[in-house]
Amino acid sequence: MTAATTNKTRSGWRWPPLLLNTLTLIRLLPQVHPWHPWLFAAGILLSATLPIAIAVLTGLLIGSIPAAVTGGFESAAGRHTLTLLTAVAGLVLFMRVLMPLQAALAATLGRHLDRYLQERVMAAVGRPAGIAHLEDEDTLDRLRVVRELGINQNRPSLAVTGLANVLPAWLQALGSAAILIWFYWWLGLLWLIMWPIVVYYMQREYLKVGQVTYGQSSALRRSEYLRDLAFLGAAAKEIRIWGMLDWLLDRFEAAWQTAIRPVWAARRPSAPIIFGTSGAVVAINLLSFGLLAWAAIEGDLSLGALAVFIQALQQANGYTAFNDDNAHLSFAAVTVPKVLALDEKLAVVDPKKKRPLPPLAPQNALRFQNVSFRYPGAAESVFTDLSLHIPAGRSLAIVGVNGAGKTSLVKLLCGLYEPTVGQIMIDGLPLAEVDPTAWRRRLAVLFQDFVRYQLPVRDNIALGAPELAADMTRLRRAAQKADVLELIESLPYGWDTVLSPEYSNGVDLSGGQWQRVALARALFAVEAGARVLILDEPTAALDVRAEARLYDRFLALTQGLTTILISHRFSTVRRADRIIVLDNGRIVEDGSHEELMAENGRYAHMFRLQAARFNGDQIDTGATHA
Repeated sequence: MTAATTNKTRSGWRWPPLLLNTLTLIRLLPQVHPWHPWLFAAGILLSATLPIAIAVLTGLLIGSIPAAVTGGFESAAGRHTLTLLTAVAGLVLFMRVLMPLQAALAATLGRHLDRYLQERVMAAVGRPAGIAHLEDEDTLDRLRVVRELGINQNRPSLAVTGLANVLPAWLQALGSAAILIWFYWWLGLLWLIMWPIVVYYMQREYLKVGQVTYGQSSALRRSEYLRDLAFLGAAAKEIRIWGMLDWLLDRFEAAWQTAIRPVWAARRPSAPIIFGTSGAVVAINLLSFGLLAWAAIEGDLSLGALAVFIQALQQANGYTAFNDDNAHLSFAAVTVPKVLALDEKLAVVDPKKKRPLPPLAPQNALRFQNVSFRYPGAAESVFTDLSLHIPAGRSLAIVGVNGAGKTSLVKLLCGLYEPTVGQIMIDGLPLAEVDPTAWRRRLAVLFQDFVRYQLPVRDNIALGAPELAADMTRLRRAAQKADVLELIESLPYGWDTVLSPEYSNGVDLSGGQWQRVALARALFAVEAGARVLILDEPTAALDVRAEARLYDRFLALTQGLTTILISHRFSTVRRADRIIVLDNGRIVEDGSHEELMAENGRYAHMFRLQAARFNGDQIDTGATHA
């Protein structure tokens, strides 16, 4: 029975959620740490058995006192009493030492569990070759649970602490009930039957809260987005300029109330459950203590036996169902299976063995064959029956209005999405049959929405080929080609300067400087052996001089590479060997700059509109702006 499976057996019987979750956690712990779980288990057994032993010995000690008083401490009875007293004292001392050690071990193991689950889901999310799953609402809801593993009240680490407290209490109660069987067998069985029933019904209430809370993940994600707008720097300027704070607070309050009201309602437990379970506990305690008192009055119990059975009753009441530890276990009954189910959901099951990619591919061509594509959940297709031949070692520029499908075409080529219909070929090999990791080592990509990593500038560039991160010669060469080496060497800590003002001694860069760092990252991948260079608006944030310098070196930077360029700036586009114009997912024009200008079609129209802002000399030198 896996963690993500239903808790119903084939016969239809439903496992108690607390038991199911307890077994799930126990199965996970050996994967979290190699030897901590064994110490944890030993601590639980000792925590369960020591109180029972102490209770029994204490009862025997009390029962031995009259004989010891009569015979004196030098008598056999006196020595027996001293032996019992020493044993009780030793066990109590051992218990006092064990409790904080077990608590510390449970906390440590719980933190290991939180970290393990986060790493497991990080790996799971990065496992699929594409990124379509990151637009799936169910996946995003599960990811929200994972993001808060270390901070919210439902985190599995608290369930481990709960296990450290609840399991010994259960075992103590079982042992104590067994002792009560020696008093009245049916009374001991009554205790054994009552507590599991009480725990089961209380766990249903706790579990209901956890399920409702998880069911509000989408609504909570909306409220958390609004909250984070006020926390993060990206929106700080507009919040102040437009006076958005009051609006943001009102929207956050409304979204949060909408999400949390069902949770509040679920937290109100059923009156029959509360009064029924509490009443059962009170009734069996009154019955048990009444029977003990009656037996003692009638002389049916010795002082020692009375003391043992009273201690046993006290231990039996340790089988709690109403405290936070039980609540944490039940909440984890929702959280842990959801996290593990996400891992199973994103498991890559591909019965086809991936074909090896030739060392120098692509040598001949990349080809889109009758490709149609629609984003997950979208109503309309981006492409319909698109065919495109891209010769290897040549440069291709893609132009078109916003929304024409330029970036989508690149995402398909990178394997981030799969075509809905048709296929993409690499030297005649279907991309779907090629190892995606091997293919992406051949790609160097500068996306328009590139990531600004809050890391040292060295890492920002080296992430283009992490396996060569220590190769300073290649790092410097990539930075020089991207015209960013001088900037890096002028930073306070050079290559080790963190690119974020949120860290001490960190710095922020302008948009154009960031774009050159991102370009250097792509060129570092080329230094590592990438053979396809994809540039999506590579000069959008550059100033006139930086743009002109890049244009002048464009042919040198792309020499020998299969280059795909997306740009609205025709001073770059015109340098490509070939240009295609996309419109509504279709190729409407195809040719060199001179050929397309001669056709006097859409490309020529867009070029002249842009050129109208500048004189002809600026166009020829590559200083044109969109």
